[in-house]
Amino acid sequence: MNARTVTLETLDRGLITVPEPGWCKGHEGEPPQRYTDLTHNSVTVRAAGMLEAHLSQAPYLGVEPEPHPIVAVQLDCVEDFTAEDIPQLVEELRSVEKVLSFVAAEAIRLRGES
Repeated sequence: MNARTVTLETLDRGLITVPEPGWCKGHEGEPPQRYTDLTHNSVTVRAAGMLEAHLSQAPYLGVEPEPHPIVAVQLDCVEDFTAEDIPQLVEELRSVEKVLSFVAAEAIRLRGES
């Protein structure tokens, strides 16, 4: 990971300076939060109008800190399909698979750098 740092205002510790991964999109415009809620997020990628995914890391969580990036996924598809629509859905799901595989591979690569 990149050795850059960021100084953030927290609700419980005031100003803190912490390491910021090179893949983090930054924290500009984020409201102050608790130290344990500090989360680094990458840019979001989208696929087939139904998937959003990004890297995320919350290294200071109290219960279960995340020492490595994880893949945050939001999948939005609640629909009924005709049998004729299923081939198109399958194509869209293949696109989703490619995007998720790419983001997961990046998380695994970054895990090896820390």
